[in-house]
Amino acid sequence: MKSEVKKLPKSQVEITIEVSLEEIKPFLEKAAKKLSKDLKFDGFRPGKAPYDVVEKKVGAMGIIDEAVNDIISETYYKILEKEKLMTLGQPEINIIKAAPNNPIEYKAVVATLPKVEVGDYSKIKVEKKKVEVKDEQVDKVIDDIRNMRAKEKLVKREAKTGDRLEIDFDVSLDKVVIEGGSHKKYPITIGESRFIPGFEEKLIGLKAGDDKEFKLKFPEKYHQKTLAGKECDFKVKCNGVYEREVAKLDDAFAKEVSNKQFKTLVDLKKNVRNNIEKDEENKANQRVEIEMLDKLVEISNFEDELPETLVKNETNKMLHEMEHNLTSQGMKFEDYLSGIKKTREDLEKEFEPQATQRAKTAIVAREIYQEKKFKVTDEEIQVEVAKMIAAYPDNPEAKKQLESPQYQEHLRNQLGNRKVIEFLKSEMIK
Repeated sequence: MKSEVKKLPKSQVEITIEVSLEEIKPFLEKAAKKLSKDLKFDGFRPGKAPYDVVEKKVGAMGIIDEAVNDIISETYYKILEKEKLMTLGQPEINIIKAAPNNPIEYKAVVATLPKVEVGDYSKIKVEKKKVEVKDEQVDKVIDDIRNMRAKEKLVKREAKTGDRLEIDFDVSLDKVVIEGGSHKKYPITIGESRFIPGFEEKLIGLKAGDDKEFKLKFPEKYHQKTLAGKECDFKVKCNGVYEREVAKLDDAFAKEVSNKQFKTLVDLKKNVRNNIEKDEENKANQRVEIEMLDKLVEISNFEDELPETLVKNETNKMLHEMEHNLTSQGMKFEDYLSGIKKTREDLEKEFEPQATQRAKTAIVAREIYQEKKFKVTDEEIQVEVAKMIAAYPDNPEAKKQLESPQYQEHLRNQLGNRKVIEFLKSEMIK
């Protein structure tokens, strides 16, 4: 079997493969036997007609046509192994020659994983800032818990700070209601500062049934550029005022919210602080990891442009991640796209630079994994699987999925990446 590999732009290769007459003979015999089972031959039981009888009925090309897919399938992967090519996706096959008493010749065009020369990571230094949790952060979490558990009752008096109101409102710019600027039965608590500055203060003094109109200017750095710094007209109708009774901050509150896990308010605050520290530590680690990988990609030398297939796959992965996050929050992806007035294709284009960076990061990490001869053992995988199964003791379907070969291969990649990350941290963090 002869082969020739030619490099194409964007990390693609064109492989020309010629399979000799001697090499295709077993494939032709297998194809003739299959045809003898599928077709009726007078005087022969299914599958028992000799080669020459089958050839006489279907023709030499008929047998070749039946055999050609198997020939390509087997020989293509042998050449990949011989040439040590790491390909991505399915090849585009073009048959050059397939005729009786001739070798089979075909071309395969396929994307490959680009080679990379990893930069000198010993020269990269990244600083990991020490995590410090302030008392204000702890107090905010405690206050949020208190507010979530607050008791409410409908009152007939004027609204004051701390009350929750249910309102209908419209926001207009140049007498046209802005996008997303009309709401019915909207819940808002005066004093939480969850709207633009000045809005909640305008609600003080309203009673159920009251209407109010006023003007407010959106902040200069408002996220919606078309509204930033613009003065808009507001129309508000108050449907109801609810007085909120927030629990007293004491040991009894700590026992209640923790289901008696903590006996004192001090213990509750200590637990909240520990949880915030863990969360901030995770965020700090993520920031460090992103920074050091970005810097490493920047100084690494990629032999060729990334193949479009690789970037496309990473873009799709990012879209699926976004869709999953929105679904977990009770939103529909289609509604989100409609709300931001964009299509899936628009997001794909926006995600392309980040997808390219993510793909490069994965290639660099893979190269380091191989250079350092890291290994993920079966024992390491089983330990991780056992931990996850323990978290779902009454879910046999989850257990089945966690033990599947596909998931364990995914886990092997995750653990391999983690080994690379930990190695780079030991080299780069000041």
